[in-house]
Amino acid sequence: MHFLQPVIRRMCVIALIGITLNTVVWSQDSPLDSFLHFSIAAQPLGSALLQYSLATGMDIFMEDGMVEGLRSPGVSGLHTAGEALEQLLDGTGLYWRLNGGNVVTLEFAAEPVVPAVPFDEVLSTPDMLQSPPNRESFALEPVHVRGTREEDAVYLTPASVSVITRRDIERFRGTSVGDIFQGETGVLIGENRNSGGLDVNIRGMQGQGRVPVIVDGARQETTVYRGYAGVSSRSYVDPDLIGGIRIDKGPTMDAQGAGTTGGMVTMRTIDATDIIKPGNVWGIRLRGSLLGNNSGSPAKLGTPSGYFVGSGEFTLKNNECDTSDCAGSIQELRDSFASDESMNRPDLLDLRSLAGSVALARRFDWGSLVAAYAERSQGNYYAGKHGPVPWVETSSVRYPFETEVKAEVHGLTRFRGEELIVNSNFENQTWLFKALFHIDETQSWELGYMRYESAHGEIMPSQLLGTVRQTVGSVVTTDTYSSRYHWDPDHDWLNMKLNIWLTRSETLNRLYQFEDDEMGSIGETLTSWAIPEEYQRWGADITNTMDFYGANDLQLRYGGAWQSEDVRYGRDARREEYSAFVATKWQFAPTLTLDAGIRSIAFTSKDRNLLATHVGDGHYRDNVTCLEFDEDGVCLERSNPETTYIQFENSHHGTAPLTSLTWEPVTGLQLYGRYARGVRMPSLFESSLGFSVQPAMDIPIKPERTESRELGVNLLRDGVFVGSDRVRLKFAAFQNTTKDYITRTMINAGEGNPYALSEEFRLRNIESASFHGFEVSAKYDLRWLFAGVSATRYTEIELCHEGTGRREKCTDYGLGASYVNNMIPPNHNASAELGVRLFAEKLELGARGTFMGKRNQEPLYNNDTRGVFAPPVQWHSYQVYDLFASYQPNEWVTLDFRTYP
Repeated sequence: MHFLQPVIRRMCVIALIGITLNTVVWSQDSPLDSFLHFSIAAQPLGSALLQYSLATGMDIFMEDGMVEGLRSPGVSGLHTAGEALEQLLDGTGLYWRLNGGNVVTLEFAAEPVVPAVPFDEVLSTPDMLQSPPNRESFALEPVHVRGTREEDAVYLTPASVSVITRRDIERFRGTSVGDIFQGETGVLIGENRNSGGLDVNIRGMQGQGRVPVIVDGARQETTVYRGYAGVSSRSYVDPDLIGGIRIDKGPTMDAQGAGTTGGMVTMRTIDATDIIKPGNVWGIRLRGSLLGNNSGSPAKLGTPSGYFVGSGEFTLKNNECDTSDCAGSIQELRDSFASDESMNRPDLLDLRSLAGSVALARRFDWGSLVAAYAERSQGNYYAGKHGPVPWVETSSVRYPFETEVKAEVHGLTRFRGEELIVNSNFENQTWLFKALFHIDETQSWELGYMRYESAHGEIMPSQLLGTVRQTVGSVVTTDTYSSRYHWDPDHDWLNMKLNIWLTRSETLNRLYQFEDDEMGSIGETLTSWAIPEEYQRWGADITNTMDFYGANDLQLRYGGAWQSEDVRYGRDARREEYSAFVATKWQFAPTLTLDAGIRSIAFTSKDRNLLATHVGDGHYRDNVTCLEFDEDGVCLERSNPETTYIQFENSHHGTAPLTSLTWEPVTGLQLYGRYARGVRMPSLFESSLGFSVQPAMDIPIKPERTESRELGVNLLRDGVFVGSDRVRLKFAAFQNTTKDYITRTMINAGEGNPYALSEEFRLRNIESASFHGFEVSAKYDLRWLFAGVSATRYTEIELCHEGTGRREKCTDYGLGASYVNNMIPPNHNASAELGVRLFAEKLELGARGTFMGKRNQEPLYNNDTRGVFAPPVQWHSYQVYDLFASYQPNEWVTLDFRTYP
């Protein structure tokens, strides 16, 4: 299916070139004559104009303070952009002027409002004015409302949120999908160079539904076996098909946020507005990329990578030994502990890997259609040459007839500088189809389908302790179906959204182990096995918004959600979750707004696997039930008097409130305080028998309960130092504590179950996991010059658990054998960006630096993480700098260049 590859290779001439082409087949007289479907609720005029600008791409200029205190009645349904703007301004006493291109200027009425001239009678001129007769113009000191700056929503929201715009994605697509998140405060991506999937970490919370990824309203998350080191929660999407991303940090109060304790990542795929320019009815977008520092294709099977010392112990024969057998078994010290086969890094401009996409869209009277295809083919990447590199150190002890030599690898990784990293290759193809129907002026219905296919290399954490070689990759296929209905009639009490979705995933995770030969050399014997899994998740959610206007504006939102999960092979279980919420937003004073809400959530799970166990007195915890009972309620025997078969079951419910208070003393400055709770029910993985770990009959699994406290400041001001500049600032101090955190631990004394898959581990609720700190994000834009900085600092990281062998109840580095060990973020990280726009903003040049701090280190002695599975991986501090450039010679073509870390 790699039919884009010849096209991409001809289209790309330098690294990371993105070519965008929009073909016009019908040009309107004015961009305000293009038909669009609008859904802008009644609200303050300023925010309504921002939404209008986002929907149409129009830039709006006005006098400072012009819209203060004015309300817009909103607009919904299918309208021309001009008709929609007229409805937004209805009753405000304002008129609009089209100043050519996509620029509109607002002006005050000089006399009472008169009926507007019909749009079909207005002439299209460079200075088109719709206003009462004899209206005199005057000079403006304009405020610019520009909807293409979606990131401004970050600085208007009294909570910790981030927005990644389509332009950000195009600029920083990178080599892995997780690269587009680089620089976002409090956000890290696990295994970013492994598998091509997304495993998002927000403020230390990661996996098992703590941070769901939602694509076009559908949740997709697959739990992947990672050996004794644990599991990974992956979502799959191609960055070329993403139109925008919103990141919410902490518990949220909406239908799709049920069960989130760390946060939520909401993505929308590209739609007609991303492809068709204003005034046109169809468009096509072509994009191609070539990438360097890459092998282009997977290395040949068996290619080794990194240092390998085997057992690390070698016995050498001494000269004093007179007989051939007096030294016993002799192991010769190898000349080299690594192969030169992987030291073949290509030149800087040797571009071997590629990515590309094609997207088409067409508007109709009844709606629009979108079809897109994206493809990526990347070989193994090469490690950088700067920073700490590993080395092998030998030590020896001399005995009468032999010398014992011990070889050890030192450093944070076994891979050498500029070395090929085997099994970091991946290929994927993605198809996207969307249809939007405007049922009438008040109703819209969008249907979507996305298919993702990938074959990728896989490096198991346990392989890093042995031999790392190129192997046959794993395979994943994900189908996502979505239906999104929106009904917004001209009633303040009805604005309903209904989403129904289905995600199907089929995965085949291939695991390998190379055995060492008897001399401690890199072995040639390959042991392999595959873990197939079929996973389905269905879901639906509904939300309605009611607005009450008066002396104090009040908004009421309420809704519910349901989802059902089913997994086959390996694990065999089913899970269902239900939730409902109600929330209100009350502006009880001109400068004060109160947000409050509460959610109720419940779940049930049942494992279809049968577990044979000793009956004993027939008494079990209430999260385990027998398949069959006798009339006295005792488990029936199956094969012999000592054996019965049971299935794991679990069910729980809980509530989670949220409240926040926002004070806006002046326009553009917000101070807020927020308190939220989140309840996460045990996941399907945590409720079923299978690989890595499983629930134990004598340890019930309870829900996680998160408390989040936050104080923050938002600043959004234009014209601070000069008339055209923009200043954006967001600061948040947070305290997040999750009680009954679910993770894997070592077994405690007295815990024993000979029928468990492993006697070493137990899945349980530990006492708590806490992450406290602060974040700051600031941007300055002078049009020709722009700069930004973001940073996260953790002031406290604490994991508390009482267990056998634990010297300290609470630590800042982890627990023995726990999944959380390698989810703990570094103590601090920051990002800074500086750039310029030249030649009428056609050329953009810039640089970005990423500054990563250290992860808390485990002490050398007296802790329970040394010498067991899944110890904390060392994370040293580092800095990475990359350059980017973008040139748009015309409205059809954009060329992007970037160096990647």
